[in-house]
Amino acid sequence: MLCAKGIWAQYTYIEPEISLGINQGVALWTTVGFSPSVHQNFDVRYNGGITFRYIGQKYFGVIAELNYTQRGWSSTSPITGERYDHRLDYLEIPFLAHIYFGKEKFRFFINLGPKIRYMVNDSATPAFSVNPGIEQTKPIENRFDYSICGGLGIEIRTKKAGYFIVEGRYDYGLGNIYKNNKGEDFSLSNNQAITVSIAYLFNVNSLRKEARTNR
Repeated sequence: MLCAKGIWAQYTYIEPEISLGINQGVALWTTVGFSPSVHQNFDVRYNGGITFRYIGQKYFGVIAELNYTQRGWSSTSPITGERYDHRLDYLEIPFLAHIYFGKEKFRFFINLGPKIRYMVNDSATPAFSVNPGIEQTKPIENRFDYSICGGLGIEIRTKKAGYFIVEGRYDYGLGNIYKNNKGEDFSLSNNQAITVSIAYLFNVNSLRKEARTNR
């Protein structure tokens, strides 16, 4: 917020840039922040979708995405060696402030903002045959979720081929997959993840200008 305030104070008009494209990546680390705690494995899951970006000021823009993302957790039984995996598939919409620095061809950026998501699929392997945890037998109670996320990345920009982006984000859930009222099994059960993605965007304005020129 302080960065954005400083950038606003140095407002310089630029021609608005509208970009559209795709992002593809993985959640290198997904977990659910259970309290009481539950032992969980290191998991890699899919994350990707469509990206829309609008830049109307120097150093500042906004991003909206529509992503299909996988969350959840897994654990291994210390007694039998069985593996339990619970995957939660979401459609999510991040709304992000885009703060960038650098030249026209190469930029460093920070993305910050909230996300909302809705679970579209809930799948799990069989619970441990010996001493299964509550989280393995209890159905998911909240399909709607929301979180905050922040990311760092670099962007390589070309005039004809478009924009190529690499970004890492940390996503911290503010909602819970289980009810957390007094007397419930878990006081906290929020999704958390670290994602890494690559994206390709093309400048919609450039395509419009090209079409007008060809006419």
